[in-house]
Amino acid sequence: MHASHNSKGVRLALLLSACGLAWSNVAMAQDDADIVVTASRATAATKTDTPLVEVPQSISVISDQEFRDRAAVDFQDIYRYSAGVAAAGNIDSRGDFISARGFDAEQYIDGLKRMPAFVYGARLEIFTLERAEVLRGPSSVLYGAGGAGATLNGISKTPKFDLGGEAGVVFGTDDRLQAQADVYGGFSDTIAGRLVVLGRDGKTQWGTPDDRILINPSLLFKPGPDTEITLIGLYQNDKNSSLGYVPLSKSLLAPNEAERVDFNFFQGEPDFNRMNTEFTTGSLLITHRFSPAVTFNSRTRYTYMDTDYREVYGDFSDGESPFADAAETLLKREYYVNRERSKVLNTDNNLSLRFDTGPLTHTVLLGIDYTWFSQTKDEGFSCDDWQGFFGCYNGPSPAPINIYDPQYGTPFGFEYTNFLEYRNSQLGLYVQDQISFQDKVHVLLGLRRDKATATRNGVDETDQVAWSFRGGIIAELGAGISPYFSYSESFLPVPGGDFFGNPFQPQIARQYEGGVKWEPALGTLVSVSVFDIEQSNYVSQDPTNIQNFIQGGSVGSQGFEFEANVRLPENLNLIASYSYTDAKVLTSSQYLNAGDRIASLPKHMASIWAVKTFDLSNDLSMRAGAGVRYVGDRMGSSQMFLTPSVTLVDAMVSAEYKDWLISLNASNLFNTQYYGVCDLSSPPYGYCSAAKDRTLMGSITRKF
Repeated sequence: MHASHNSKGVRLALLLSACGLAWSNVAMAQDDADIVVTASRATAATKTDTPLVEVPQSISVISDQEFRDRAAVDFQDIYRYSAGVAAAGNIDSRGDFISARGFDAEQYIDGLKRMPAFVYGARLEIFTLERAEVLRGPSSVLYGAGGAGATLNGISKTPKFDLGGEAGVVFGTDDRLQAQADVYGGFSDTIAGRLVVLGRDGKTQWGTPDDRILINPSLLFKPGPDTEITLIGLYQNDKNSSLGYVPLSKSLLAPNEAERVDFNFFQGEPDFNRMNTEFTTGSLLITHRFSPAVTFNSRTRYTYMDTDYREVYGDFSDGESPFADAAETLLKREYYVNRERSKVLNTDNNLSLRFDTGPLTHTVLLGIDYTWFSQTKDEGFSCDDWQGFFGCYNGPSPAPINIYDPQYGTPFGFEYTNFLEYRNSQLGLYVQDQISFQDKVHVLLGLRRDKATATRNGVDETDQVAWSFRGGIIAELGAGISPYFSYSESFLPVPGGDFFGNPFQPQIARQYEGGVKWEPALGTLVSVSVFDIEQSNYVSQDPTNIQNFIQGGSVGSQGFEFEANVRLPENLNLIASYSYTDAKVLTSSQYLNAGDRIASLPKHMASIWAVKTFDLSNDLSMRAGAGVRYVGDRMGSSQMFLTPSVTLVDAMVSAEYKDWLISLNASNLFNTQYYGVCDLSSPPYGYCSAAKDRTLMGSITRKF
C-alpha cells in the first residue's frame, strides 16, 4: 500500500510540474477582455448554429461556469439542475448513468457518440468541456443511435488565437488533490494550439482509489476565413473502484441504530475491486464555407479503451437470505471480473445549403454518418451463485464479510471463463430542412435511413434497417413568446446481449411534444413543455441478477417540464426547474407487468439555483450562490420497494482579485446520507447502494 501511495505522489508531482510549466509559458500574456457567454444558441438540435427559440423541441445549454459552481465532478453531475434529467442516485464508477423523460440518455462529444453501447470504462472529464447541451426526446434523424430519452452533447475545449488560459489546484473531501491547467494561444496567424492537463490523487467515499491522469492537446489550422481544421487528442488513465451495496434490512429498514450498518460500509475487497482504464481518442473536425450559402462540416473520431474491472459484491441475487449466519452479520459475497477492449470509429459529414423560395428561407442539411464498434471481453464469475450456467469458474466464492466489523484480505481464486467478440456498424443517411417565414415562423422537417449490422463471436446477427422522421413548428407571437409542436422518432440498435448470451434487439420510439418558449430579453429563457413517448424492446435491470439486463415489452412516458434561466438586475442569475415524469410499462415482459412503474426514475424533480456577483472594486469581485434540489422517490426493479425522496443543498463562494481566483464549492452541503437505489430481491431481503455524501472542493486558480 505504501508503494502504491508513493507512485501516486510521483504521478501527481509530474502533473503539478506540467501545470507549473504551462503557467510559466503564459505568465506574461496580456489580460483578455471579459467575455459574457449567453446560452441562447446550440448545435445539438439541428447540427447548425440555431437560436434555441427557433427549435421546436426542448433543449438546454449549461456553461462550464455553471457546472464548476455546483461542484460537479462527473458528466452526470452537470445536469442536476436541468428539467427532466435524472442521474443515477447511486455512485457507480462503471459510467455515467443518466436518464431523461423516463429513458436512458445517449452521451455525445462534439456531435459524435462517445460509446455506441454501455462499456466498463473511463468517465468523461468535465474540465475538458466548455459547455454541455441536452436535447430532450428522440433524435434519430440527426444522430441515428440516439435513444428516446435525450441526446447529451458535450462541447470540447478547442484552440484560440488569443494567448490565455488558467492553472490551478483543487483540493477537498475524499483526500482529493488535483492539479490542472488549460493553456491556449496562436503559434502564427494560421495555427493555434491548446493544452489541457489534469492530475488527480483521491479516493472514493469507501476509501478506494480515485486517481486520474489526463492530457488533452489540440491544434487549429485556419488558412483563411472560410476554413477551419481542428485536431483533438486525449489520453486518460483512471484508477478507481466499483460501487458498494449494503443489506436493505441493515440500512434503510434497520429496526434500530445498533443494527444499522455504516453508511459507507464497503462489501468488496480493497485490494481486488478496481476499474483501471486507459482511454485514448483522436478527433478531426473540419468546417469549410464554399460561400455564405454553402457550408461543409465533417467530424471524425477514433477511440480505443482498455479496461480491467474486478468486483466483489454482496450476494443479493439468488432469492435467498444474503447472510451466511443466523445472527445476520456475515454477508455472502460473489465476484465478477471483466477485461474489455473497445474500439470505436465514427464519422459524420454534412453539407448545409441556404436558399430562398419566395418568402421562405431554407437551410437544408444533407448528411451521411457511420459508426464502427468492436469489443472483446473476457469475463469470470464465482460459482456458488451461478451453478449450472456456462462460463462458471468451478471454485469457491469469496468469504463472507462481517458487515459491522469488516476484515479484508482473505484470498480466493478467480478465472476468466466467458469470452466474447462483438462487432457492429451503423450507416445513416439524413436530410433536414429548416424553413423560416419572415424570421417569425420556423418549420423543421427531417428524414433518415439507417442500416445496422452486427456479429457476435463470428456469427452474423440479423441486419436492421429503419426509417426515422422528425417534424415541428415554432412561431413567435410577440413579446418573445413562441409556442411550438413537434413529432420525433428514434431507432437505437442495442449492441451486446444479456448475461446468458442472448442478443438485444433494436429499440424503436416516438415522441409528441408541445410547449412554449419565452425570451423576454437576451440572457433570459423560460420554457414549458409537455410530452408523450412510447418505446419498444425496453432494456431493464434483472431483479434476480445484479450483473444481468433483460429486454422485452414496451414502455411509455408522459410528463410536464418547466425550466427558467433568468438574468436579473444587480448581477443576479437564477435557474429553476420542475419536472413530472410518469414512466410505466405498457405491455408486459418477463419481469415487468403492464402498469408497472419504470425502475430508478423519480416522478417529481425540482431545483432552484441562484448566484450573485458583487463588484467590490476595479480589481476585486466576489460571487456567492446556493441551490436546492428535490429528487422524488424511485421504484425498485422488483416493483416491491420505493426508495424515499431526498432534498439536497449546494452552495459556492468565490473571490477574484486581478488574475487570481479562490473558490469553495459544495455539493450536498449538509451531508445528507441517503440511498440512491434500494430494492427487494427476495422479501424481506434486499439491498441498497449509497448515494454521494458531501463533496467540498476548494480551488486556487491563476488566470491569464
